Amino acid sequence: MRITRQHRRNARLLWQAVVVNGAPDAGRVREAVRTIRQSEGRNAEAVLWCFSQRLEVYIRANRISVVSAGPLSAPQQERLSHLFSPVEAAKSGVNFSVDPTLIGGLRVERGYQVTDMTIARQLEVLKDRLLGN
Repeated sequence: MRITRQHRRNARLLWQAVVVNGAPDAGRVREAVRTIRQSEGRNAEAVLWCFSQRLEVYIRANRISVVSAGPLSAPQQERLSHLFSPVEAAKSGVNFSVDPTLIGGLRVERGYQVTDMTIARQLEVLKDRLLGN
C-alpha cells in the first residue's frame, strides 16, 4: 500500500471532523471508520491507516499513568486524579498500576513527560553522584 499526500490530507480532514473540543469523539470515530470501511479500493485503506496513526499519536500524547510501589486506595486515587485538569483526565482517563521494584514513591507519566519521584530513582541518582558519573 502506497501512502500519498492526498491520503494524509484526507486523514487529516477526517480527524478534524471527529474532534470535538480538542478530543476525538468516540461515536464520531466509530461512524467515520465504519463509513470509510464501506468504501471500496486501496484509497480507503490508506486513509484509514493514516487516520489510525493520528489516533495512536493522540492517545500516546494524552495518556496519564501513575505507577506506585504498592496498591493505592480509592481515596488516594481520587485525590491524584484531581491533580490533573478535568479536561486532561476526561480525555484519556488516569491509569493506576503497581510496580514493586520502585520501593516507594510515585512515577507519573503524562504523555511523553515523566516525573519520577520514586526511591529507586533517588538511589540511582545518589549512586551516579557517588561514582562521579
